[in-house]
Amino acid sequence: MLSIRHIFLVLCLGCAASMAAAKNYALLVGNAAYSIGQLDNPVNDATDFAKVLKDLGFEVRVLTDQNQEAMMQAIRDFGARLKNNDGIGLFYFAGHGVQVDGENYLLPVGVSIRNEEEVKKNAVPANLVLRYMEDSKNRVNVVVLDACRNNPFIKTRSLKSRGLAPMDAPSGSLIAFSTAPGTEALDGTGRNGLYTKHLMANAKIPGLTVEQVFKRTREAVEKESEQIYGRRQSPREESSLKGADVYFVPPPQGQGGVDAAAVELAYWNSIANSDSSADFESYLAQYPNGKFADLAKNRLAALKSKEVTTAQLKTRIGGDGGLSFGAPAPLPAQPAGRSGIVVSSARPFSFSDEGEATVKAIEFLSIACRDAIRNKRFSLQLADRSGDGEVVQRALEAKLKSIGLRQAADRKSADFVVRGKLSGSQGVNPMLGINEVDLTADFTLLLKNGNAVSSTSVYGSSFAGSNRQQAIRSLWDEKSEEVVGRLFGDYCES
Repeated sequence: MLSIRHIFLVLCLGCAASMAAAKNYALLVGNAAYSIGQLDNPVNDATDFAKVLKDLGFEVRVLTDQNQEAMMQAIRDFGARLKNNDGIGLFYFAGHGVQVDGENYLLPVGVSIRNEEEVKKNAVPANLVLRYMEDSKNRVNVVVLDACRNNPFIKTRSLKSRGLAPMDAPSGSLIAFSTAPGTEALDGTGRNGLYTKHLMANAKIPGLTVEQVFKRTREAVEKESEQIYGRRQSPREESSLKGADVYFVPPPQGQGGVDAAAVELAYWNSIANSDSSADFESYLAQYPNGKFADLAKNRLAALKSKEVTTAQLKTRIGGDGGLSFGAPAPLPAQPAGRSGIVVSSARPFSFSDEGEATVKAIEFLSIACRDAIRNKRFSLQLADRSGDGEVVQRALEAKLKSIGLRQAADRKSADFVVRGKLSGSQGVNPMLGINEVDLTADFTLLLKNGNAVSSTSVYGSSFAGSNRQQAIRSLWDEKSEEVVGRLFGDYCES
């Protein structure tokens, strides 16, 4: 028969085991090295968010550029780790995601996907993560999907759905999407994606419940996306959390609610490296006497000065890219020792049909298209009246090879011929006293039999330092993929 002491020991051991089980675990996956085109931020997003969570006491595992088998095994292991846990289980994915028949799939690297059936076979169902987490009987499960950067298969007729589909959160779970169902998220201009940048900032604020973290993240993403990018990205959550409030960082002991100083610090950290004057104006509006008010005013003054200089230059150039003959506004002198740097762009290179002017080559070319043209041979023929043929030739050759084509030994052995006509001018702009280059080019894609299948035109001008070739090279390093994307995108769609 057990004595009172033995019973007490048993109860204490049970309490200790329960307390030991109340841990926070996180599995983070960032996939960027896709065959359909490298993404800029998912690896940074996963590794940086992992550091934040580790600092908050999570036991973290972060994986990058994983294939399907590795992702599936990691998810199974994660479910086992959460068994009967009393803390937070958090799964985070950054990378490409698509929906097929209303179900969401997370795309691994190292696979070729040409149609819906191959998505189902080779990708990882997002619902699989939920099933393993739910089966673990963990108390609180959070799934974060920053997986809608763009639809890489938009030109594949069977995969035209944008964004992810809505998902139901099982009891005790919260699913967070970086953008609303059926829409695409912005990848951001810095080290991190727009959504993850704000999620990391808000997760560190003491006293915010999990739901409040995502609410504040949504508000910040909506605001910045409208101010900086001109279109709203609106994150969404589906929550079935229950019971007591759950925190990434609990309120300071003896205090309820949110630590105002921590909120201000998180706000500042989220905008400290911004290039938008609107961010610092917003900070000063909320915290006119804040801890970072002086820094915000200095950054705002510097950004305003830069914006004024840009506006002056545009006034001198004219809104349509032509020169204005009004009284010239003074321009800052070029910094010494910076010759060869592109100072500003009068009329950036753009396609003659502006509807898809900024779309990159990789967004035109589906996997099926790339498979169809891989290892075929090309010949590049340029009629040059600009003096820039060598620079253009090298840039286009590199981009053609990057999508899987090989250079033919001669025109007769080529499967594709890219024919281009270049014209342009150079000199010192008399109004501005800055070197100016102009270039116009027309391209046609022909088959082996000589039939033309697609064409496009590109034009533009740039101001430069003393090194004109570097200015031309900078333009073509950026724009050659658009030329190739337009030509072969149209070919694959024809």
